[in-house]
Amino acid sequence: MNAETQEKATTTPKKPVVWLALLAGVLLLLLAYVWFSPYLTLRGIQQAIQNNNPSALERYIDFPRVRERLKADLNRALVEQASQDQSGFGALGLLFVAPLVDQMVNVFVTPEGLASIGTSQEPQQGNLEAVRDWRLKRQGFSRALLHHKDNPDEGLLMERRGLGWKVVQIQIKTLPQ
Repeated sequence: MNAETQEKATTTPKKPVVWLALLAGVLLLLLAYVWFSPYLTLRGIQQAIQNNNPSALERYIDFPRVRERLKADLNRALVEQASQDQSGFGALGLLFVAPLVDQMVNVFVTPEGLASIGTSQEPQQGNLEAVRDWRLKRQGFSRALLHHKDNPDEGLLMERRGLGWKVVQIQIKTLPQ
């Protein structure tokens, strides 16, 4: 072996080392994305609400699931309230109030309604800029709560969907969970 080929052999990195370094880099990037992806979703939701863009919100919110879950929670709360009434008027009131649940949910699950969560504002008067004050609280590897900075108990519950995130529930502390 002459000096030129010996020098080439010592300076050329071995292929397995290059592939391992490349694999480690890709794995590191994937882990960083997995960790920061709920923050990217939060940012996307904030922008969609501030721009009052319901079609952009559909990328981040599972509207049918959110509506059904909110209806179920409201109906459960109404039934519990009616069952505590001893006079019997609670059941009668339930007949009149139950049809309004759909309308309440439709008012609440709008950009203005979502922006009002945790702010003590009426859903129709939600300040779209209030979403700038939203924070993210992780609840494990595949769940996170988006909440207003002053109210960490109420907000939008997100679940991991593959590498992305979707809002699947509105969490309101006055409703039974």
